[in-house]
Amino acid sequence: MAADDDAFEFLKRKINNYITLNDQDTLDLVNYFKIRLFEKNQFLLRENQICNFWGFIQQGLVRSYSLTNEGDEYTLGCMHEGSFISESLSFIQQVPSSVNVHALEDTVLICITYAKLQELYIKYPVFEKFARMLYEERLSRVKAGTLYRVQLSATERYIHFINTQPELIKRVPLKYIASYLNITDSTLSRIRGKIGRMKV
Repeated sequence: MAADDDAFEFLKRKINNYITLNDQDTLDLVNYFKIRLFEKNQFLLRENQICNFWGFIQQGLVRSYSLTNEGDEYTLGCMHEGSFISESLSFIQQVPSSVNVHALEDTVLICITYAKLQELYIKYPVFEKFARMLYEERLSRVKAGTLYRVQLSATERYIHFINTQPELIKRVPLKYIASYLNITDSTLSRIRGKIGRMKV
């Protein structure tokens, strides 16, 4: 990893939350990762590219989305500081992505390539446990997100969103939140107005 004490400590804390390594092994492991900088509106990944990053957002905010048959953007999620990030299907299978990922803010990504990750698995088998736990957490969140967007009403979906991800309300454009909740911009506006009147 490039010499960056903040990045090193950030990644070290992430790893130590799941597995235990001595200081020397931790330093060696962290050096497999690189720091990548993305300006606001820059793409981390475009549709039909193969995803070659696996890591964490140290700073910033990104959105992942796919296109419908009509060409409309459908927001799959927004990820902020501390989030694990990779387009898993493309990364694991090394196939072209059907998902776009772009920065909503200037973003610092601490990540590793597919080839380097495979090397790391071989050198430190315990790191596979770390990766497995990350994937299990991500799968659980995706499943929960899918269920609440299917089972709840539009108003309930928005309330759930602001209760579970309040930090995103002021940072993510409302059109992307509406897309994520599978409602129109006008419906979201009405819901926000109704909730605002209820609080008065």
